[in-house]
Amino acid sequence: MKKLIPWFFTLIFFVPISLYSYEDSVEKRLNLWPLVVYSKHKNRGYERKEFVGPFIYQYKFEDENGTSIRPLVSSVNKIDQKNVYFLSPLGIYHSDNETSTYKLIPLINRRIDKQPQEEKEGSKWEYFPIFYGKTAQNETYGGIFPIYGKFKKRFGREEVTFILWPFYSKVKYEEYTAYNILWPFIRVAKSHNDTETKYEGFKFWPFYGHFKEGDEERKFLLWPFYIKDSYKDDTGNFEEKTWYFPFYGKEKTDLYDKTFYAWPFFQKVCTHDFSYCQIDAPWPFYRCISGKNIYGKRFWPLYGFLKREDSIDTFILWPFYFYKEDNFKNKNSTYLEREHRFLFLSKENKIYENGTLSQRTLKIWPLYYSYENHLKNLKIYYFPAILPIYDEGMERNYGAFLKLFEDYEKEDYQFVKILWGLYRYEKIDQREVQELAFLVRRVRDPKANTNYLEFLEGFLGFGRIEKKPVFKLFFINLLNLK
Repeated sequence: MKKLIPWFFTLIFFVPISLYSYEDSVEKRLNLWPLVVYSKHKNRGYERKEFVGPFIYQYKFEDENGTSIRPLVSSVNKIDQKNVYFLSPLGIYHSDNETSTYKLIPLINRRIDKQPQEEKEGSKWEYFPIFYGKTAQNETYGGIFPIYGKFKKRFGREEVTFILWPFYSKVKYEEYTAYNILWPFIRVAKSHNDTETKYEGFKFWPFYGHFKEGDEERKFLLWPFYIKDSYKDDTGNFEEKTWYFPFYGKEKTDLYDKTFYAWPFFQKVCTHDFSYCQIDAPWPFYRCISGKNIYGKRFWPLYGFLKREDSIDTFILWPFYFYKEDNFKNKNSTYLEREHRFLFLSKENKIYENGTLSQRTLKIWPLYYSYENHLKNLKIYYFPAILPIYDEGMERNYGAFLKLFEDYEKEDYQFVKILWGLYRYEKIDQREVQELAFLVRRVRDPKANTNYLEFLEGFLGFGRIEKKPVFKLFFINLLNLK
């Protein structure tokens, strides 16, 4: 008996690799689900590998290949780009012909420009709390937040320096420099030119502040109770704002006038040419919008609509039902997009191209999802659809665990999985393969004159493979013995 045990394990772990797998001139297959599943289509180069059910997955198609070690990381390689998703939705690495980006929110943010140009930002690397970067002019910067650091050409500023932030920071602009102590409470701004008075200011928030920045002047007293801003340039653009918040406020610009009482309940906004006018009385229950090519009313939460020249938005019994319609053009084609949404997470979306339905998405959360692209002859179905939003990283890293049924169809290719691959169906052209784990396999291909059925990966099998009769017993084709 002891001598039989080593032979038993040899039969289980070694013989299947050489004898159990199905192979003919078109493809080869091995199914030891849930441990190992392998298939390769020799003519097209399609290849699929699965280990330990949905946990490890590798595939290769004509224009894409990828690997997933779920739920940790998934990588996708296409002709012109590569994406790696990890700890989704927080981490992503993206690389294309122009840039490489590495993010792990909120700790790391690194971007490298592969073809730096003078007008571009350059490169940056962030591994919180450490950061480092280089400008397009090859100036370096870096630091350890919040101890000490310096940014250059970032956030719309020339230079930002901080020491024990928020205790002290210095922000350099083109015309002036601002000094912050215990941000946001104390700020002092000084012009680079001592004789220039257009750039200066001081604030001790929230009690008092007064700043001049070129054509703009800002004041506040007991913020946000009293705020007064004014702006005017040489071209006639201007803005004047006075707030006694939240009781009354008035804004006047070269484009529109705005007045509110008891913010945010009563408000009126109108352009000078009346191309747009909005009245809230009171918000959010009643709103009326009118103007050039725009009209809408809202009686929240019962009913509301907004019509534009090329779109319409409607809701009924918010948040139960929403409808949206958009018309747009791209190059020589015209598009119409219609979307019905129910309780935010369930929707039907249709896109028509030149009057013909091109794409359709249906999601009944958390039960069902389908996507059809008629131009690419692509169809995807699965249930349940538990993930509330679509994120490619979450879909690749977690989606496989949550789906009991999957169906992928493109042109003459179809692949179906049930219960994480316990049952699978694959069709390429006229060839059909059905597998129930390692228990049963059926291969049917009228073009190759194949119709074959086997059990336990060839322990018993019979039928016809490429015109040749086959009868397997103990993994051996008895009709092929010489």
